[in-house]
Amino acid sequence: MRLDCGRALLEMVLPNHQELSFEEVCQTVEKESSKLKLEMDAHGEGPQCKGRYLVASCALKAGDVILSELPLFEGNTDAKKSEKVYSDAFLEKLHAKEEQQDDFEEDCFHPRSPLMDCVAAVLLCKLEVLDKEGKDSWDLAALNMRKFCALCRSPVQSTTDHKECVEDLWGALKPELQKVTSLEELSHIIQILSSNRFGHGGNSMQLMFAGSMFEHSCLPNCFLGTWATSDHAPQTYRALRDIEKGEALSIDYLNFPLGYCPVSARAQSFQNWGFTCSCLRCTELPEVERSFYCPDCGEPDLCPRKPGSSELQCLSCKKVAEADYAARCFEKEAQLQPEPGSPATETLRKIQGETDEENLLGHRHHLVVQALWQDVEEGLPDSAELPAFQQMLEALIESISSVGRLELHPSMLNFYHLAALSTQEDLEAQKHYLQLEHRILQRFYPDEAQRQEDEIMALVKCNAPPTKDGLGQMD
Repeated sequence: MRLDCGRALLEMVLPNHQELSFEEVCQTVEKESSKLKLEMDAHGEGPQCKGRYLVASCALKAGDVILSELPLFEGNTDAKKSEKVYSDAFLEKLHAKEEQQDDFEEDCFHPRSPLMDCVAAVLLCKLEVLDKEGKDSWDLAALNMRKFCALCRSPVQSTTDHKECVEDLWGALKPELQKVTSLEELSHIIQILSSNRFGHGGNSMQLMFAGSMFEHSCLPNCFLGTWATSDHAPQTYRALRDIEKGEALSIDYLNFPLGYCPVSARAQSFQNWGFTCSCLRCTELPEVERSFYCPDCGEPDLCPRKPGSSELQCLSCKKVAEADYAARCFEKEAQLQPEPGSPATETLRKIQGETDEENLLGHRHHLVVQALWQDVEEGLPDSAELPAFQQMLEALIESISSVGRLELHPSMLNFYHLAALSTQEDLEAQKHYLQLEHRILQRFYPDEAQRQEDEIMALVKCNAPPTKDGLGQMD
């Protein structure tokens, strides 16, 4: 990761201020959380160089809150900040009824784009720095801009990567905003946002400071685990498993379901950040995201022995498939690969339509999982389809456990909740799923688990039978 665009941007925004030194960045990060320590990989080079990275300053248990911070800048589809920055001509469709119903990509040039709104937030902060020097809010605005300029950007990006977007962005600004910025500055802003943003369902994007310094792993030891209680709640990062003192801290930049894809697809995504992932899932472990049916034992556990390998070995019976059978598996996989932009459920329909022996893909194969995930996100089906829906949930839970190498994973939480809702006529099954849901809460969200336990206990006590004095007082 490079910092040069941040230095150039700081010279434009705060010409009389120095950039944050590494020591100042360390102090700022550690002020956010005493459980964090920032270190620098001073010897690495190329796409595997870590640059700055976070380590645990103490031993951590699964579910421990490591960091909780508010976004440095945020963009939303409500476009409140965009309204203050962009011209009337650009915003004229903002309040049109038909525009509010349109779907749009997060990055597109659109009045309600979270990216456009986040750019507006940065420019408004710069205005505050320029207009309010000496006022109470100036110090905070100036510090936020220095933090922003201290963030890294991908080394594969250049000022020409966003040329068309930057030119459109410049043309959409109000004349008074054009006077305080430049095409070069807008390009730097876009680069930093693109390299450090967090997205939330397409409705918002957030730029974190300390949170942007977690390194990536496809087998992370941390996760973004915010139990949202309000729209403006801090973003909370938690331990996914027990972590030793001094261990590097990582999150999954892709997250499920996007992160449930073969190593080749993940590597292509990482090129946008300018690094190569060297975690065990990308280099050593069996590629369970590409599981096929074993011709020897019949189990759907036949997968590449290592990521990208052309040799398939069954995880159950340990047999290695013949080369011609492996070739048929890979050929079927290629045939079922959906066209860009087509729904994943089309793949599932093709697989379900296979009636001969060439139905080779197992239920943990990434093409199947992506399709099942898309179906489940639509919610509970009609009662007649509930048994099939429950099987889909079980397949997704097993897939997450397999690829994440964890018996319990926070991504299973919603699936167990849906499973409990789908088994209301089977109280034993519902109890089973509710207990599993609660186990995940206790492990990863202990405060919420305790709150729910207290709420249930309060309800039980309120419905308790009267005591001997007949007044219904709680003992």
